[in-house]
Amino acid sequence: MPRELARTLQRSLVHLKPPPVKGGKFQLPLPTHFRPKPAFVQVKDRIPFWHVAPGDRVKLVKGSEDVKGKVGVVDRVDRETNRVYLKEPEFAAKKRQFSEYPGQQLEPDFAGSGDAGGTYTVARPFHVSNVRLQVRDGEHEYTATRVRKSKVTWDRRNRRFAWRRYVLVPELGADSESGWRQLPWPKEDVETSTPSERDMTSTTSLPTWIPDLSALSLSPSRAELPRLPTKPVSLPAGAPPELQVSQLDLGGSYYSRANQTRRYNERKAAEKEYGKKVMKQKAKDVRRGVLPEGAIAW
Repeated sequence: MPRELARTLQRSLVHLKPPPVKGGKFQLPLPTHFRPKPAFVQVKDRIPFWHVAPGDRVKLVKGSEDVKGKVGVVDRVDRETNRVYLKEPEFAAKKRQFSEYPGQQLEPDFAGSGDAGGTYTVARPFHVSNVRLQVRDGEHEYTATRVRKSKVTWDRRNRRFAWRRYVLVPELGADSESGWRQLPWPKEDVETSTPSERDMTSTTSLPTWIPDLSALSLSPSRAELPRLPTKPVSLPAGAPPELQVSQLDLGGSYYSRANQTRRYNERKAAEKEYGKKVMKQKAKDVRRGVLPEGAIAW
């Protein structure tokens, strides 16, 4: 998964696409000076719709003693390996020497230039099943034990999948109140452009040439449209010469795919109805003795 897509909310199911023929689990091994990748996860074992997104506060419930039980913020998610990366430096991997993986200094995860001993830290991935979402209620923060989602729909405006997530907090549940709470999604950082003093977008000139459409018939009747696609549409006298183009170049409605399909279906329906009438008349003639019995070919 590209690194820039792992820092945003889930928009598609591209992480469920199978690997290429020459990639994935059986691809060529990388050189030893690059950082080893996490174990390959089969497509059937990947999570389709994620409940954890970049910006969520999570608690690590499984791991080494120095990080277990600590709370951090999700920096990015890797949906192809079911792992998350946390922002806090205490969740980073142990320091390694430059001589072990020299090419690792060129990666975007490289943090700092190291100390005098030539050591540095690298972000360490954690499996998504080892973290729990944090829910804030007033001044207190609780750890969710279960997560479920609503019906998944497609948001046409933002062009992404949309659903709501609900978490179960036992501490908030009472005798007459359920412990389920809706957890809103974290807000994404949207890049905005600030106009400067030399911004000329508001003072741009209008187009210098505008065609005269006053003499153009906006909705010609179907009978006036030419049957030949390359023949220009009949325009009134005095029309600009720029409008003397063919109906095919204009993308007229008569030659559109929808109208062509409609005319084809109407023609087939008329042929079918005509065939029924002919066969019905022949059957009557056979019963009357006008035609022999073998005259009808079923």
